[in-house]
Amino acid sequence: MADTSVVAGASRADGSIPYELGKPNWQTRTIPDIRHPSSTIQIPESRLLDVMILGDGFQTSAEFEAGLQDWIGDFYALKVYDTFQGAFRIRALYRRSSQRASSSRDSYYRVKVDAGGDGVESGSWWEADDADTRTFRRRVFEDVDSFADVNLRRYPSGLRFGETNVSIGDWLFGMYRNLTVCMLVRTASTANASGRAFMVARLAPDADRTVRMAAGANAIHEFSHAFGLLSDEYIDGRNSQSTRANPTRRNVLNLSNLTFSDTYSEVPWLHVSPWGRDRRQSGGDRPSPVVGWLWVGGGKHLGVWHSEYRCLMNGTHDNFQYTQVAAQDPTAQPDGSYVEETGAGLRDRTRFCVWCQELVTLRILERTDQLNEADDPADFVAKGQRWYERWTTALRDQYWTLFGVSRQIVDAEAAYAAMTPGRAGERLDGSDLYMAYREDAPTRPGTSRFDEAEWLALLG
Repeated sequence: MADTSVVAGASRADGSIPYELGKPNWQTRTIPDIRHPSSTIQIPESRLLDVMILGDGFQTSAEFEAGLQDWIGDFYALKVYDTFQGAFRIRALYRRSSQRASSSRDSYYRVKVDAGGDGVESGSWWEADDADTRTFRRRVFEDVDSFADVNLRRYPSGLRFGETNVSIGDWLFGMYRNLTVCMLVRTASTANASGRAFMVARLAPDADRTVRMAAGANAIHEFSHAFGLLSDEYIDGRNSQSTRANPTRRNVLNLSNLTFSDTYSEVPWLHVSPWGRDRRQSGGDRPSPVVGWLWVGGGKHLGVWHSEYRCLMNGTHDNFQYTQVAAQDPTAQPDGSYVEETGAGLRDRTRFCVWCQELVTLRILERTDQLNEADDPADFVAKGQRWYERWTTALRDQYWTLFGVSRQIVDAEAAYAAMTPGRAGERLDGSDLYMAYREDAPTRPGTSRFDEAEWLALLG
């Protein structure tokens, strides 16, 4: 079990208080050896993954400490973070704020909160050049830099994926590779305002140096946006249409938890589907398998899919619970109408879907240099493509063993088989929120890439 201690250091001359969270976990810097899953290796200190937790609107250290204790407990509830606990050096800094965070922006860090005080403001205020935002950016990096050993290793600047309109774009280059900042946000109405994740740049002349920040509540969900580069899997706007595309070349650096294509050859989680490594099909009265198909939604409603019904990266917003026929879904009002932002709660706070877990594992291994080999190309984009090839041909097998993924899939299928989310208690496998992959164009007329077992699984 991971250590979840929150230990305060001596107060600094300026009144701030540093903290170390779960220090025994990262003190020895040991993580599983992905090439030999029953063994461990020690990573260099220069490859540790720094997590820096700050707090805006906190008026006592006791308030802040309570937030830190919640954070670390939630963090290690996720198997992937617990498994790689030796890679994460987690520290925090308390700054007393004379005012709670608010839309007035008179708290210490000047985080912008909505008028009701319920959530961190949307938009792009963190990119503005007004006085409050400059103070926000300056103070964040002053406090990050106050930890002399913080890992400021970056992705190389100026590179290009050569891809357009994808989830993870060229903004990755120049970003701090081994550093993530979390901001707890206390307002007059809540101990931690509803959150979001975004990129924060240093002030000029270092504005090309950026860090991913997770701000506000649902802290580990937001952290997984910031660190894992994972996208939301809920629907935010029924009948909205996504215009994004999948990368044309598979690359560890821009691999997403969403797919914007429904064809067999383009869905990146084929291996966890019923047509993947562990073949699954229904029979008789047994529910059809549902893990790893195409589940509708990912921010937008249409033209985008995720891999499971429930996951830490899902939520509420405008989710359907059982059917995309809005008036027939349990989320509808008694008169058949629907009220926005009253969707089904599909977030699992203690579990990633199998595909998101694999992606977070990849981010950890990539940033601690565990995917490297001597013959890797010098070009960083080409390196990411080589890492993806290495992962799919060799290292994924070891990951499967390390996490017991086959067992995880069996357990998930059993949990979903027990669900009856329809208005009349219909089973989940009867839902129209998911579908099997669409077949690619046959290589020659009259042929199909699917064998008989796969068609049986498709037909249930």
